[in-house]
Parts: sequence; structure tokens; C-alpha cells
Amino acid sequence: MNLPGSGPRGGTMTDKPSSKAPLLLIAAVALFMVIFSLSAGMHRVLVPIPDDAAYYFKIAENAAGGRGLTFDGINRTNGFQPLWLYLLTAVYAVSHGTPEMMCRIILIVQIVLLAAAAAFLHSLVARFFSRRAAFVCLALFGFFVFIPSVNGMESAILVLSLSATLFFGASAGILVRNDAKREPAFGMLLGLLVLARLDMIFAPLVVFVYALVRVVAAHGGRRLHIARAAGLVGGWAVVVAPYLIYNRVSFGAVMPISGALKSSFPAVTLSGHAFSTLGVRASIGLLMALGYLVWSLVRHRAPNGRGRAPDHFRTAMSLMAGAIVLHFLHSVLFMKWAVFRWHYVPYAFFGVASVCEPVERAFPKGDSRGRDLLYWSLVAAIVVLGSLVTFKNLSWPPGRDWRSAAYDAGLWARENTAKTDVFAMKDAGNFGYFSERRVINLDGLVNNREYQAALRERSLKEYLVIKGVRFFVQHAFWDRPDVVSGSYDSYTVGLWSHLYECASDSLVLRREDEAYRSRPYLDGPHEAVFVIWKMRGAGSQE
Repeated sequence: MNLPGSGPRGGTMTDKPSSKAPLLLIAAVALFMVIFSLSAGMHRVLVPIPDDAAYYFKIAENAAGGRGLTFDGINRTNGFQPLWLYLLTAVYAVSHGTPEMMCRIILIVQIVLLAAAAAFLHSLVARFFSRRAAFVCLALFGFFVFIPSVNGMESAILVLSLSATLFFGASAGILVRNDAKREPAFGMLLGLLVLARLDMIFAPLVVFVYALVRVVAAHGGRRLHIARAAGLVGGWAVVVAPYLIYNRVSFGAVMPISGALKSSFPAVTLSGHAFSTLGVRASIGLLMALGYLVWSLVRHRAPNGRGRAPDHFRTAMSLMAGAIVLHFLHSVLFMKWAVFRWHYVPYAFFGVASVCEPVERAFPKGDSRGRDLLYWSLVAAIVVLGSLVTFKNLSWPPGRDWRSAAYDAGLWARENTAKTDVFAMKDAGNFGYFSERRVINLDGLVNNREYQAALRERSLKEYLVIKGVRFFVQHAFWDRPDVVSGSYDSYTVGLWSHLYECASDSLVLRREDEAYRSRPYLDGPHEAVFVIWKMRGAGSQE
């Protein structure tokens, strides 16, 4: 059996042109998601979309409307992944419609981005592997990366950045050969990857270390290796430095407020969030990254620039595996709060890309009818399992989900309150976006350090008064069944500063001041209601 890359095309096992079947499958997946995004009811569309996605929508809408980088229209914030926010701002600059229509348009934009990512991935694996391996890879990508990434978050542009970086890093051999023209461009791609999601900083870090190792290990032409490393770092810095400088100048720290609230670095927390939020897809991807990294370190001889084409692919995959392992270690050691499954999209992407070589070796075309049958059984299993998982994820009863309740409450506020009214709420994405009202975010992710200081100084009441808050909103009452049933007299609420690790002063909210109450729904395993109170001078204070 010939190895990948030994054929005349330098990438496939056969002389035949690459099959279009993988792209047809991706086209079918994309068409399905387009139909779902455009035709499903709004409650159904919101099922796969995290509440945090609406933070992006509202900030982009405000930025495009000339109101600056703000979620609530009052406080400036940098609590977002920049590349996705920049793209959404452009979308809102050219498209004007209801919040519902814009939400659907954004999902279509994501589908286009993911289709482009699939094209990059297909071009890469078709160069190095057989049709069979490419089809399995793209089938897994369609069901377990493409569909879950149509979620309104930064996932789609992150997947596109990953696929483009892997494509250019592997297919062009940038990581193996020295190329003074391409290396700065590749560094810029790494910069875009970081801007797509800031915790992808481990990808360029691993690449830079690899380049440094090549400098140290070089027996000749060391200047060329140094120039190569400088080109990579310089290209990356050109893209990332302006964003970091802006944060430092405008907000006093290079890390955005959302990152500062979630990370304990350099103090170790070991909170366990990284394990509890991984999920099956990311867990498999992480295990495959660990296995690939061990295999690379133990068995894979370092390429010298004269090896076969798969050396390019294997080097890129090894570096990506290292970045994923570092990312997970960082999550385990330093992420103390608000870690979610979409943070691990790169793990699933790696898992999808890493199946090519095992499938290539296990199912050589024409080897035997038995293996042919086994291969097609594998393909059928992927399609069936992927379809079942997709159906399960998209068919969650929307009437029992708190995000749908937030949407309904937003519609109520849109129709029954003044445009000048100010609300305050934790987890304020959907409510803030669909209500078209100013809603101050009380968990702080899209607020700023002024708010964190108010919590630390126990001046929450004064803060709410200064900001003109008229309504207080809460969507979860896990330990107060009397509030859920409506049989309570008062509800005392305090807020926590994740920046300073301290509690604020408390507010007392009274049953008689309720302005809105939803039907009961599920918030995780807990029954809850969505309640809006009118404030009495920012509430009584305990």
C-alpha cells in the first residue's frame, strides 16, 4: 500500500481526482441548516443558541449604529471575542431589520463561514488522503462541528480560522520549509485565529516554540531559521497588537473584562469546570489530541524538509494537538467560572481531522469486500448517529427553556415599557437584545470594571440608581420554590464580583412590585420562572 502523498498528485493514494461526495454532503448539511434557520419558529431557532450570543448581536448593533462598544447603551465594554464582533458589526452596518430577522441573517452568515471552512478542510485532506478518508472526515465535520457551530457565537469564525490555518500550515509546508514570503502571512493567520477566540493563544505559542527549536537545532543556515521565526512572530503581532494596545489604553488592561472575570491566572483554582463542561465530542477530541501528541513525540521523526508530503500534515496536527493539550491544562488550572461547551470546538475539529490517517490505513480501497462492507457500515453509522444527535439537539421543547422565556419577556418589555426604561439582569443576552431596551448586565461579562468596583465597595444600590435602573430582572430561583410559586413576600438578592471574589450589598424585592411573571419552565434540572420587578429607588437595602 502506498503512503499518502506518494502518488503522482503528491497527496492521494490514487491517480483519480478527488471525489466531490464530501462536499455534496456538506452542501446537504448547509441546506438543512439554512432551511431550519429561515423557516423554524423563533422559539425553535433559539434552542441551539446560547444566551451569550445575543451579547454579540446587541454590541454589534450598537457599534454599527454609532453608539460605541456597549451592550446596554450606557457602559462601554470589551467583553467579547473581537473577530466575530467585527464581522457582526459589518453585518449590522449593511442590514437593518427586527431582532428576529437579524438573528436569522447571522445564522446564515455562520453557515457560509462553515461552508468555507469545510472547503478548506476538504482541500487539505483530499491532497494527502484517499476519497474514503476524506468522506469520513467531512461527514464527521458536518454533523459534529458544522451543525453545532451554527449557534450565534464565535464558533463558526473560529472553525474557519482553524481550517484556514491548518490548510496553509500543512498544505504549503510552511511549518517544514523556510519561506520568507509566506511565513509572515502564516503569522497573520495565527493572529486572526487568536482574535477569533483569545484562548487560542496556545496555537501560536506552540508554533513559535517549534520555530525556536528549529533555530537552536539548525546545523547550518541559522540566520534563515531566525528570519523565519521573526516573520511568524511579526505577522502575528501586526494582527494582534492593535487589539491588545486598544484594551490597555481604553480599559486599563490587555485582557477583556470577560476574560478577567473567568480566569484566576496566575493563581491556580482547580474548579472542575473544564471536566464538567467538556461533553462527549470534546472529550473524544481531547483524547485523540493526547494520543496524537504522544505518537508524534515517540514515533514520528522530525521532518527535515525533504520528507514526504504527509510530514507537513503530521507536523501541523502535532502542533495543534499540543495547543489543545495546553488549552485544556489552562482550563483545568485557571478557569474558575463560566466555562461552556462551545469553548471546546477546536477539540472536536481536531478529532475530525485526525481520523484521516487511521481510516486510510484501515480501509484501503479494493482490499477486500469485507473491508468495503465495514467501511460503508462506518459511514452509515456516522450519518445515523449524527442525524440522531442533531434531531435531539434541535428538538428540545422550546416552551420549557429559559432562553425562550427570556425572549417572551423581551417581547413583553418591548410592547409594555418605554424605550427610555433601563433594566438590570444577570444572563441578560436574549432579554436585552429582543426587548430593544437598555439592560445592564449584572454578571459583568459585558459590563466593565466600574461595575466590579461597585460590587466590591458594596454600593450596588447606589450604582443602580446612578444608572437609572427602573426594573430588576431574574430568571433562576433554584433555592426559592416560594418565589417560583408566587407565594413569597420578599426576595433578597446579592451579586458576586468574580473579579474581586466578594459579595455585594443586598437588595430586597417584593412580590407586590412584580411587573411581569412567566409560566414555569426548566432552568437545567430546576423549575423556575422569569420575573421582572419595578424598583423602589433601586430597591430596599439590607
